[in-house]
Order: sequence, then structure tokens, then C-alpha cells
Amino acid sequence: MKCDPGKMNDQQAAEWLSRIPHSAFRIPHSPPRTTHHALRIFFILSGAAGLAWDGGAAEVDTSKLPPAALRPVDYEQDITPIFENSCFRCHGPEKPKSHFRLDNRESALKGGENNKTDIIPGNSTNSVLIHYVCRLVEDMEMPPPGKGDPLTPEQIGLLRRWIDQGANWSAESVTAKRETALGISPVAQWIGVDGNRRKFREDWWQKEGFSTGYERFELREPIGKEGTLAVEGRALFDQENYRVALTLSRPDLGFLRGGYDTYRKYFNDVGGYYAPFNQPPPVLDRDLYLNIGKAWFDAGLTLPDWPKLVVGYEYQFKDGDKSTLQWGGVADSGGNTRNIYPGFKQHSEHAHILKLDITHEIRGYSLEDSFRAEFFDLKTLRTNGGDPQFPNPTDVTQNQERYRHFQAANSFRVENQLRDWLLVSGGYLYTHLEGDGSFSQAFGSVLSPSSAALGDSSGRISLKQRSHTVNLNAMLGPWDGLTVSSGVQGDWTRREGLTDLFVQIPFPGPAQPTSSLDRTTLDENVGLRYTKIPFTVLYAEGRFQQEWDDHFERELIEDGIDDNRDFERQTDATSDLKEYRAGFTVSPWTTLSFEPSYKHRDKRSDYDHRTDRDLSPDPVLSGNGYPAFIRAREIAADQIEAKLVVRPLAWLKATLKYQLIAADYRTTTDSSYLIGLTNTFLPGGEILAGNQDAHVYSANLTLTPWQRLYLSTTFSYSQSRIRSGVNNGATVVPYRGDVYSALASANFAWTKRTDLHASYSFSRADYRQHNEADGLPLGIFYNRHAVMAGITRRLLKNMSGTLQYGFFYYREPTSGGANDYTAHAVLASLSVNIP
Repeated sequence: MKCDPGKMNDQQAAEWLSRIPHSAFRIPHSPPRTTHHALRIFFILSGAAGLAWDGGAAEVDTSKLPPAALRPVDYEQDITPIFENSCFRCHGPEKPKSHFRLDNRESALKGGENNKTDIIPGNSTNSVLIHYVCRLVEDMEMPPPGKGDPLTPEQIGLLRRWIDQGANWSAESVTAKRETALGISPVAQWIGVDGNRRKFREDWWQKEGFSTGYERFELREPIGKEGTLAVEGRALFDQENYRVALTLSRPDLGFLRGGYDTYRKYFNDVGGYYAPFNQPPPVLDRDLYLNIGKAWFDAGLTLPDWPKLVVGYEYQFKDGDKSTLQWGGVADSGGNTRNIYPGFKQHSEHAHILKLDITHEIRGYSLEDSFRAEFFDLKTLRTNGGDPQFPNPTDVTQNQERYRHFQAANSFRVENQLRDWLLVSGGYLYTHLEGDGSFSQAFGSVLSPSSAALGDSSGRISLKQRSHTVNLNAMLGPWDGLTVSSGVQGDWTRREGLTDLFVQIPFPGPAQPTSSLDRTTLDENVGLRYTKIPFTVLYAEGRFQQEWDDHFERELIEDGIDDNRDFERQTDATSDLKEYRAGFTVSPWTTLSFEPSYKHRDKRSDYDHRTDRDLSPDPVLSGNGYPAFIRAREIAADQIEAKLVVRPLAWLKATLKYQLIAADYRTTTDSSYLIGLTNTFLPGGEILAGNQDAHVYSANLTLTPWQRLYLSTTFSYSQSRIRSGVNNGATVVPYRGDVYSALASANFAWTKRTDLHASYSFSRADYRQHNEADGLPLGIFYNRHAVMAGITRRLLKNMSGTLQYGFFYYREPTSGGANDYTAHAVLASLSVNIP
């Protein structure tokens, strides 16, 4: 399988296309894993990172606010027209964005997901809504580009005066209306593909042919005086894409939540292409996909002045077949061999997760405790055609693996604003894992399945791990424009492994490999931010990490042969990380901002191999094992960024960005022998193991020349090179090339009832390699285009219909044309909302 350096851009293109109204081309999101790793990330982010900031974010300059109107303001005459023309479309009673509603006073004063101070009665200067409509907060301009014209200074002045008067609505709009609401969007689509259908599925997460379903359905039903029952979901029948979620809630009491979500992820089945063989790439000729999903149930208690309690259960699964990078060997008539035969893996993964969360605030202290218990089970059967030693597509290698674990994790966090200038937080995380596994190998032929030969196997692989993590954080200031944040985190992990192994090659015999690891890590971070210079924000950040490892491993195979597979190693390792970032943002006018920054990262690891011996008969070769001959590693990286934002006109915004990345990888080794026919002596010492350089250029242009038209385009170009430490090597050649990507969209309000919308995405990568004579070219060269165009017509007050056409084009010369496709799509949907 080839590396696709432009894949991220294409995922962004697909996700961006999926946001076109009523399009069935959506990218489903993988269900989150609630494991030790995920909980650890949550814990760290909610601790040290929770006190950090966006170093480049500028404070709102309230001196740029238009003055409040001088005359008294009436809600019905002055404010309602502004809300109806510019706000209610996104912040009305129907699916309000960020859960922020402006159609009634009660909901508006509660705020939305992002802020609780959107409207502060009597204080328009600090009301976030005014900052947004004045377009003083980048990427939070209201109305958003393409959703309406910016408010005039006169309209903003009316809003300010209205808020300063107390932000009173009309009598009938004081509280939110409680009524049954129903929404449904049936959809039908047809996709025709000429070429590699499986590659199209992998790229666009869609199956060709005709399919129908419901892109969305939702129901909101008032229960009693304050309760609400909400049901939402989707059902795309032929795409195996389903979701249903139910929420029963009552303010100041609690909630019940449950649901089921599943989708399908596809994989291509084409192997590698080697031009000198003068034959198309081998193909498995089978559909590869994973059914991914989850089911969940949560119950929460939210009584006033009591701790908030949430208990829950979640079941996650992944089942199906997926492609792998373990390709098998293929030979031509001359006996030349290349590993290009595709492999696949049967994958069955299931996890049961129990959850308990408690949050509370008492005397200014915010307390959080989260517990997770996971029962995890994974079974895989990896099948590879061909054989690296005796290449033949009829040869088959199967590796069967099983892994299970129980893992418990609990985190506790506390935070308090002790003084106006001092915010502190701290936390503790404990995890415990016990797992076991097994594996077996079999080698055979599809022509004679009964004659399979057994490979290495193990009926017992045990793993135990526990860790303790503590962090403390503080944010001080501001003092005369200066703010300081700092944090420290310590982590200790103990890991033990034991295996009952039975080897078959070269001679059968039992073994019992063992290993253990003790790791202690200490992280420190500090940040400075200074805002006293006019129109400027200065920031600097530093991160430091020290790590100490004690690693032991031993293996003795009782097969009657003493060699380097019988070994014992004990290594003490230390590493030191230093990372610095500094920059500034300057914005002398609202129409211009400039942000440059520089980042340096240096990490050095040293290894002291206190024990390094094996049973090689030659004493010169004893202890010559990998990786014990590595004495040190160092990674040094520098990154320069510059961002320029220009808004010469109210309807025009341009963003230019440049990024330079450079990294060197250095390794220090002992002297050693290259075991083989020559037993070449290698002197050791420091070598340049690798080098990486990249340049990334991007430009974004947003135009709203008038209220009916919205245009946006983004172009990026990246050039990168990764070079290994192999000097003048023909087998491993530098991986260099470039990636072009472009995204463009247009929305036009043709009439009051008809909208036209179109989008285009393009991606091109060229990482071709020319080492056919001595190796296997792995670089990719492709061109990908996607066009979507459609029309949306509001048929009735609560009903609209959408018709779309899509065109998709992909060419990949480095696969010999085996992955090429051309596709056409037609989609029709109807959206009905009651009332």
C-alpha cells in the first residue's frame, strides 16, 4: 500500500463537501476510544493545557465599538427586524447553532455552548454578542460570511442601547415556547463508477449504485412543564450507515441518554505496481471493509447545589476485513522478486466500557472525578499471499492473534481562582491494566491447504501495567499586561511482560521471553503573554521533559542451538527534551493582522546497556545485538511560521500563510560487525540517520460582494523531502515531492426561495521514485478532482428540496492505472420541519 502524502487534504475536501446542504456525502466519525490513552490525554489537557492560552489570540479592543444609540429603543420596532433579517436563521427555535437562541429572553441570557456572557443586561460593552456583530473576534464574525450582510454601525448602536436598557423582549417572547417539533429529510442517490470501484469507496466512504434512506430525522417533544424528549438520527439503508440517539432531560433534575451509531469504512484491495514486471498489480478481488459503531447509555443527576453525577455504559466494535501493509512476494520469469502481493486482515474488536463522572463546585473549588473500566477483546487473522523466500502467489501465510485486557483508570482534578491574579489547578491519574494474548503462524498453499506447515506460536502472552500521574498548574496575572502560566507533571509507569513461546525455525523448541520496564517522566511548561504594547500581543512558551527508563529483556530458546536469539539485556535510558516557541501578533488596524512565530525542539536520548550478552559461539559477535549497539539518539527540529490576514473591504478577506520545517535525526552507535559473508567491521560513532525539510504555502480568499453571493477558495502547496542515513543508497532513496490542493465553494441566493451552491476540490501529489533496478518504488503520483453542484428550493414554509450532481475523477500512474476511476452521482433530498 502506498503512502498518500495528500490524504489529509483530501479528507478535508471530503469533509468540506459533506457540509453542502442535504448532501449524502458525509464523512462519519470514528467512535472515540475511552481507554487509558484517551483518558490520559483528557487529564493532561484539562490540567496543564487547561491553563494555557492561544498565544496568538488578541484581546477585544472595545474602543472600536460603535457608540450606543442616544434615543430609547423599542424591541418590536428596532430589534426584531435586525434579528429576523440577520440572526433567527441560525439562532432561532429550530436547531440553534451552538445552542444559542435569540427568539426569547430566557434562552438568550443563558448563553450558548461557547459563552455565558453573550448578552449582559445593562452592559453592552462586555456583551460578547456585540463583539461578534462588530466583527472584532476573528472567525466568529456574525452574521457569518455568506449568511447575511454585516450589521451597520447604526444597527449595532441600536443593539447596544437595547442591551444597556436591560435587554427586554416582548411580553410573549420572555420564555421559550414549548411545542412538539418534527424534522425529517428523506434522500435518494445514485452513483455510477467506471474504473476501480473499491478505490472510490475508500476515498469517499460511499458505495456505488442506488440507495435511499433518511439523511436526518429528529423529534423534540415537551414532557411535563420542563422536561424534553429528543430523538435524532439517520438511516442510509444501502450504505449501512445508521444512527439513533435518544435524550430525556429535565433541568435541575437529570437526564437519560442512549443510542446506537454505525457506519462502514472501505479499503482498496490492489497491491503494488512494479513496472519492470510488465504486468498489472495483483488484486485480491474481494470487498474489504470494517463495520464500525457503538452503543451507549448514560444517566445523569443534575440537582441544584448537588454534585453532578453521570453513570454510563458504552459498547464499541469494529468487525470486518481491512487491507494491510504486509505485502507478499511476487516473482517474474527471471526470478526477480518484489513484495507487491496485497495482504488483508480479518479484524474483530469489541470493548465494553463502564463510566462514572462526578463534578461539583464548592466554595470556589471546581472538582472533577472520572472513572473508566474497559473490557477489551481483539481477534485478528492476517493473510498474506506469496512467500519472501520462495515467491509464488499461491503460497499463503496466516498469522492468528488474540489480545484481551481489563483496564481501570481514574482521574481527579481540582481548580480554583484563589485571587484575581492567581488560578491554580491540580490532578491525579491512576491506571491499571492486565492483559493476555496469543498468536500462531501457518504456512501453506492454496493448491494444497491440508499440507500447511506450522510456524512460531504462543498460547500465553501476559501483560501488566500500572501508572501514577500527578500535575500542578498555575496561571498568574495579568499584571500591567503580563500573564504567566506554568505547570509541572510527573508520571511513573511499571510494565511487565511474560510469554510462553514455541519456535519452529530453524529447529523446534520452547522459550519463555520476559521483559520489564520502569519509566519515570517529568514535564514542565511555562508561558508568557504581554499585551501592553499597542495593537500587539507578544508570547513565549517553553516545554521541558526529562525521562528515566530501566528496561530489562531476556530470551532463551531450548532448541539445541546457541546463537544471538538467546540473549539478555538490561538498559538504563535517559532522555531530555527542550522545546521553545515565541512569536507576536500585531494588528494596527482591524483590516490587517500579522503573526510570525518560531519554534525549536531538541530531544536527546542516551542508552547505557549495563548488560548486553548472547550465546553466539563467536565471542567477537556476542553482544552485537540490535538495538543494544545504539548509544544515543538526537532529534533537532526548527519551525518558522508567518500568517498575514488582510481585510481591505468589508466583503473581502485574504489569508496568507507560510511554514518551514527542518529536522535532523542523529544516531550514535558502538562499533559492530555486519554479520554475513564478509563480516564487515563498522567503526560506529555518530551518523546523520535522517533529514527532513518541508515548505508549506497556503492562501485563502473569502468574498461576499453582496448579500446573495458567498465565495471562498483555499489553495495550498507543500514541498517536502525525507532522506535516510543511507549514503548513495539505491535501495532506500529519498522520499521527496510536492502536494497541491485547492478547495472552492460558491453559494448564491438566486431568489428568496431558491439557492444555488457549488464546490470543487483538487489534490495532486507527486512523490515518484525511480529505483526500480535496486529496490521497490513506493512513492505515489496522483490527480484527484471532485465537483458538486446543486439547487435548493424552499417549496413551503417548512419544506425544501435539494437536487445535486457530483463528478469525481482520479488518476494514479504509479499504480499502472489500476486505481483509476471516474464517477458520477445524482442526489435528491427533501427536508420537512414541523412546525
